[in-house]
Parts: sequence; structure tokens; C-alpha cells
Amino acid sequence: MLRGVARARCGSNRRGSHSHSWQSRKNVLLRYFTIADTVSSRLATEDVEVGGASIKAGEGVIVSTLSANWDPAAFKNPAELDVERGARHHLAFGFGPHQCLGQNLARMELQIVFDTLFRRIPTLRLAAPAEDLPFKNDAVIYGVHELPVTW
Repeated sequence: MLRGVARARCGSNRRGSHSHSWQSRKNVLLRYFTIADTVSSRLATEDVEVGGASIKAGEGVIVSTLSANWDPAAFKNPAELDVERGARHHLAFGFGPHQCLGQNLARMELQIVFDTLFRRIPTLRLAAPAEDLPFKNDAVIYGVHELPVTW
């Protein structure tokens, strides 16, 4: 997520760094970088059709929030990181009775840390091209191994 924040901060200055724009950008980044892909299994409680596939009551279903957050039916051009678009209905924290109980605290922490960080170090930027940052593709929690910055 920090890589995305750095890209969001450096890639667009149309709205500045005030709270309103970071609220929106934070949601885009949560959608784009679903930090913990909570692949989970569920049991259908009734017959349902999803994406043209019939699922009978009692059958198992495997759900991936990462896949849902990158669904082109829900998000136009999902592979494009566009911090100016909204992504309010992402599933980074789950949905319904399976939502993360700590999501409000996590959102508040993100808001406070980024507002404070960019207020205290307004010239903060990546010290390497975003495309060159090594990702943790072999871990449960997604992110970068390191994030070189300068100011």
C-alpha cells in the first residue's frame, strides 16, 4: 500500500493532500492493493446463480476478495491505478457478516499516518521507479520488501 500511496502522491497533484482527497485515494489504494487476500470458503445456504453459474444450496464456494476488487464488471479498467476515481465499494475488508471488525480502526490509522506523513514531509517521494519495487508475492500479507524514499 505504501508503494501505491507514494505513486498516488507523486502521480497527481490535482487535489492536493487535504483529507478529502486522501479519503478517496485511500479507498482506491485499498481496492487496488488488497493487502490480505482473504480467500475463504463458504457454503451456499440457498440455490443461487452467480456469473451464469448455478450454485445449489449446500455446495461449497471459494471467494477471493482480490478477484472481486479487480472485477471489470464492478470497476472500470481494474488493473489501472487511477487515484482520482472512486472505489468506495471495494471488498478489502470483506462484506456483510464477514467484514473485518477492525476496519474502522485501520481506516483511521491510514488517514492519520498519511495526513501526518505528508504534512511533515511534503516533498516525500519515491527514490526508485515504482515499477522496480520488489513485491512480497510469497506472503499472506501483500506489500513491498522495501520502499526507498527521499525528500
